[in-house]
Amino acid sequence: MLITIDDAVTRLAGGDVVALPSETVYGLAGLALNEQAIAKIYALKGRPATNPLIVHVAHLQQAEELCYVNSQAKRVGEAYWPGPITLVLPKKKSVPGLVTAGNQTVAIRIPRHPVFLEVLTRLNQPLAAPSANPSNRTSPTEARHVEELFGKKCPPTVDGGKCAVGLESTVLDLSGDQPTILRPGLITRAQIQDCLQRQVGLFQDPSPDPPAKVGQTGRNQGAPSPGMGSVHYAPRTPLALYPTVEEFLISAKFKPGDLVIVADGKDATQLDAKGYLTTPLSTDGCPEEVAQNLYGVLIELDAKNAPSMHLIFTGAREGINRAIWDRLYRAETK
Repeated sequence: MLITIDDAVTRLAGGDVVALPSETVYGLAGLALNEQAIAKIYALKGRPATNPLIVHVAHLQQAEELCYVNSQAKRVGEAYWPGPITLVLPKKKSVPGLVTAGNQTVAIRIPRHPVFLEVLTRLNQPLAAPSANPSNRTSPTEARHVEELFGKKCPPTVDGGKCAVGLESTVLDLSGDQPTILRPGLITRAQIQDCLQRQVGLFQDPSPDPPAKVGQTGRNQGAPSPGMGSVHYAPRTPLALYPTVEEFLISAKFKPGDLVIVADGKDATQLDAKGYLTTPLSTDGCPEEVAQNLYGVLIELDAKNAPSMHLIFTGAREGINRAIWDRLYRAETK
């Protein structure tokens, strides 16, 4: 059911949960300091209690009421908020443990989408909002995807159009001595290092880089960040991942009725000539375009109930492509 912003504000103020658009993906929002609302989010998603939620605020002063904002956080916030980056910081007592999965840290973000920001401003309360999908499924980037994913359990949804980014936010842990990216996103490691003028570590990244130590893990009960499970963002249809067209062709895994997704339209032309019917994510492999279209294509092709899906992504594991590889690695059928 699609609802207006006015209706969303009323429902949220009353302790209900609502799907809201952000620049990253659609989020399943509820009052962050209301444990009953948070419990509804976990129940609707089927989300394990060890997986923390991101708390969304309208401005830095609101963030400072919930966590201890250090100088590094202020520097990153000034550079990239509102925007697709989440900061993990030591929490204050006002934040329920249910939101943080028992951790002594809380994940905070100021979203850039005008609808989400208007709702936050009118409520004048923080909202917890994980992606608006059943746990571990592909995240929605359009309002219609929320209904496709939840079916009859679909929450009331505000239609804010297609998400501009299409991937979940970068998550940066600034709770300890070593700044560490817990989940890559549109804001890249190089950008953060340039902002902070120091090295930034990586944690649980699917590339060969060794994982870095996370600042506060010794005091945490749950995962330090959302999106860190080995299986996440996954369609129901079995998904195979290939780093080159050649590896797809020699794998001989394709069967009649399977679907093929390519990141670069030039690869689509090559494969279409060989008799494959492909769906491109970008005309020329542009990482921003691939990121914006990835989840939507996965959700829409997943609904076709094909035997399998095959996805070819040839991008180097750096910059925005690192975030795309992270999502694909976790979405791939193990």
